[in-house]
Amino acid sequence: MVVTASSTSTPSHKKNRPIRVLMVTGIYPTEDRPHKGTFIKSQVDSLIAAGVEVEVIHPKPGPLLTRYLWTITQVALKTRTKQFDIVHGHYGQWCLFSRLQWSVPVVVSFLGDDLLGTPLGQGRYSKLHALNVHISRWLCGHVDAVIVKSEQMKKAYGREGVFVIPNGVDFELFHPMSRAQTRDLLGWDPDRYYILFGNDPAIPRKGFDLAQKAVERLQKKGILCELVVANGLPQTTLVQYINASNALILSSISEGSPNIVKEAMACNIPVVATHVGDVAEITGHTEGCSVCLHNPDDLAAGIERALQHRGSTSGRTDITHLECSNVAQQVIAVYERVMRNKGR
Repeated sequence: MVVTASSTSTPSHKKNRPIRVLMVTGIYPTEDRPHKGTFIKSQVDSLIAAGVEVEVIHPKPGPLLTRYLWTITQVALKTRTKQFDIVHGHYGQWCLFSRLQWSVPVVVSFLGDDLLGTPLGQGRYSKLHALNVHISRWLCGHVDAVIVKSEQMKKAYGREGVFVIPNGVDFELFHPMSRAQTRDLLGWDPDRYYILFGNDPAIPRKGFDLAQKAVERLQKKGILCELVVANGLPQTTLVQYINASNALILSSISEGSPNIVKEAMACNIPVVATHVGDVAEITGHTEGCSVCLHNPDDLAAGIERALQHRGSTSGRTDITHLECSNVAQQVIAVYERVMRNKGR
């Protein structure tokens, strides 16, 4: 699938014409999979709103080799037949496919485990994803600019000149809503505590079993609470789940810059999380939020503190710098720097 989009608004970089970007990604929202790559679409939309012209290359579902070959072919054709200023790849191998052409400067965005590895639990890492990490780290030295999502990823990159730009949050979509009203819409018990797990339980590094154990600790203490999974939902439904919950739990082994945390913060919902990615930086100044050790007792204690927090948090105010239009300007600044270097 090739998605083309543009804007007629005044370009922020004050050129005679807008910056033209070819975006390459393996995940992007579709009618069948509305939850896939929503953070990439949010970035595309915010760039368009800022005056950037964006064309998205995203292969349809199918055999992996077919998707790879189709993407490589499309990148080659598009960069030969159209005038782009930047090719912007997202995640490991899709960044590599962006670099298989040399006529247009390449910006790559690494998302997390493509630089950090994919933990399987008990100290084990995926061998297949280890190859992806090797490719990603090699690629860092062969592109025009590297964007990572957290300081932890920057350290893994191990070189200077990397830009730390977390994914932005759509404040128009993710905003505080009435808990009573959202619970009524979802059919939830108005008197029960709900703890939201906003990831895929089948992915080992997301730590679903740890979240279950933490909630079980509270249930044994007589606290009427329930763990709710929000996975594969359209964002319009996800925002209802967030606002209907008393707290979000993130029990991951490893992350880059988890979007669900920022989305909960934008809704002023307490976040209880393990110390992964940039979670401590994002939640550290917000009362009601906790960064915990990677064990069920500490997470349970963090949840209990969140349940005792009365009223909304200040999360939305605390992450205004991550509102998607602000993040778009940081990405555009990277594009402009790459274009200036090319001009030299």
